[in-house]
Amino acid sequence: MKKQIHRDVWVGAVLLAFSAWVLVLSLNIPGQASVLPVALCAMMAVCALIVIVNGLRKTKEAEGEFQYAMTLKSSKNAFLFLLFIFIYYLGFKYIGYWVATPIFLLFAQKYLRVKSWKVNVIITVSYVVITYILFVVILKLPIYKIGILGSYFRFI
Repeated sequence: MKKQIHRDVWVGAVLLAFSAWVLVLSLNIPGQASVLPVALCAMMAVCALIVIVNGLRKTKEAEGEFQYAMTLKSSKNAFLFLLFIFIYYLGFKYIGYWVATPIFLLFAQKYLRVKSWKVNVIITVSYVVITYILFVVILKLPIYKIGILGSYFRFI
């Protein structure tokens, strides 16, 4: 009988490959700007290795006999949320961060069944205000230059 490997091993391998790819891209960033992406890639690689080790442990414990009920139908929610993220990316790129982010947060929280619309609005407004203060006011990053509507959010 063909011995199967637990899916965590495959997921960890894909994450490790992704972190290696992002690390290569991050090393091409000039100056000190590469420190944060490199550090995040290193942390992601460590997490991927932990997932691989746990997957190998599960493979050994189950002696390679796994029944995965993972079908396209059962993964519908994951693919739908991936579509939300892609639409957010397009919104971020074309209409701007300050418009796309609150829209994405409101829809994502609604989709993830945050019970109260008040909590949804409070989380969204808090996040946008905190990121604005942090990135625009404190760090002086020109986020307003992104997207068609970005210039309307240049207050400082």
